[in-house]
Amino acid sequence: MLKDQIRADFMNARKTGDTAKKNALEAVVAYIIAKEKTEAGHVVTDAEMYEGIAKEIKVQNEVREMWSGKNAEKEAEAAGKVAILTAYMPKQLTEEEVLAIIKEADVYADASPKTKGMIIKAVMPKIAGQFDKSKVNGLVEGYLATK
Repeated sequence: MLKDQIRADFMNARKTGDTAKKNALEAVVAYIIAKEKTEAGHVVTDAEMYEGIAKEIKVQNEVREMWSGKNAEKEAEAAGKVAILTAYMPKQLTEEEVLAIIKEADVYADASPKTKGMIIKAVMPKIAGQFDKSKVNGLVEGYLATK
């Protein structure tokens, strides 16, 4: 499981003194612990791990943008964390590939708002960790507008 791999890599980074990798994985390990504590006996799935890693990548991209042009060292540190975390993510889907999944999920005759919600609900598990979820709504709306 991805969770075990990340924990092992985190511990190895601590032991070897690889502070860049340790710092990058620290937030993901905290995410695992928090997720498992909130639901007793819950084992974090790979899909949840991808979600947690994606959130941390987003945070580090925001940090990088915040320090852009102001502090090159902190900007480079955030960029390094993004590079490390991205290695744990699966191959990312293109918009065309997601549109194909949307078309496959559309089994409805009309193009109503209810249809949009049903399509999004069907698509989200299929793209977990492989595409920015915030862009799915726009893609579904665009697809339904041309239907």
